[in-house]
Amino acid sequence: MILSFHPRVKGDVNLRLTLKGLFSDKETRLIDSADAIVTTQSIKAHQYEFCRRRCVNLFPDYTYRFGFEGKYGNTHLFQKFNTPHPETSCYESVENFMFRHFKNHEPLIPFPFVLKGDLGGGGWAVFLIRNRHALMKKIDILSDENLHPSRRFIAQAFVPHGGRDLRVVVIGSIIKAYWRCQYKPGEFRNNVGRGAVINYDFDPELSNDGIKCVQDFCSKTGINLAAFDVLFDRSQPDPKPLLSEINFLFGRKGLGGSPRFYEVLNQAFQQWAGQL
Repeated sequence: MILSFHPRVKGDVNLRLTLKGLFSDKETRLIDSADAIVTTQSIKAHQYEFCRRRCVNLFPDYTYRFGFEGKYGNTHLFQKFNTPHPETSCYESVENFMFRHFKNHEPLIPFPFVLKGDLGGGGWAVFLIRNRHALMKKIDILSDENLHPSRRFIAQAFVPHGGRDLRVVVIGSIIKAYWRCQYKPGEFRNNVGRGAVINYDFDPELSNDGIKCVQDFCSKTGINLAAFDVLFDRSQPDPKPLLSEINFLFGRKGLGGSPRFYEVLNQAFQQWAGQL
């Protein structure tokens, strides 16, 4: 019996996740008797863990999502699996940053580097830091708990990407990839919401390299529904893919919009279910 908590994926039994995230006795019995469960991308960590303790087969596989959320968690996941990524330092808080660099005199990542708040998308709380003055100005923003409640952040070496990065979307065993190309002067962020243009045909050779890097990472982690941002250092004659971020919730414009995404999602789920 396939139990689906996803409103766009049909199972033998379909249920809705509640806002409170609690399961009734009836729902628990159905979870216990399910051969496979499909969940939404918005499932909460405790809901997923509840299902995982009772059913071996869950789609998507979020074993390495919860506990590794945000840019801070992504970095630890890349490190755990020895995955190529830009040099990155992780900080629990601004106080942690100040202690390490101004009291213990730990070396900073060389300028320029990118300061990234842990959570948020679309380039929010992502700053290119060229000097100490800019660093202290942006650190003040990250210290404001109203603007940055998660407190955690990272400093990541700036990769001279030439205004282009590769978005690789993994949906089951299906891979969709496209480039985000930024032509706006002075804008180093390649988010579509920041003016970047989607290009499906740019540099097929590098696209293949980026896809292979993501596939290798997913084969180790089991991640099968996420969008990866891949950077290439254009100052190098033979740039290698570097995984920058994992997005478990991601925009769908580059996939053709939500209707097309749900078509691919159902196709991927059917392929997954057929292998059980």
